[in-house]
Amino acid sequence: MVRMAAIVGLALAASMSNAAAAASDEVVVVGVPDGRLAAPALIARDYEKAARRLAPMWPEGANDPARLINLGNAYAGLGRMKDAREAYRSARFAPESTLLLANGEAASSRDVARRALGRLEASYAMR
Repeated sequence: MVRMAAIVGLALAASMSNAAAAASDEVVVVGVPDGRLAAPALIARDYEKAARRLAPMWPEGANDPARLINLGNAYAGLGRMKDAREAYRSARFAPESTLLLANGEAASSRDVARRALGRLEASYAMR
């Protein structure tokens, strides 16, 4: 398994809409050329900016699970749940990486994507 350092688990849920909060309380921060994966935009809840930054599929980031998870987070924040679901599902089937969580634990990128997808689907059930 490829090791990729990433920070996950910034608490965005407190300040986001219910659907977005249920879908996205994890932000992956490292792994693409700029090293940030649009984290500042996600933290600032500027989901449009984050989506614009993350949506282009440059060759080295097309299957980057960290980018795909954050793209799903941005789409969820915008209320684009179908697009968020697609990004999370793509991350589940991207090459597996180990992400270092904010609590110091390591987790499979596939597990992080699966949990994000589960929260997204739970938000639909709560409607």
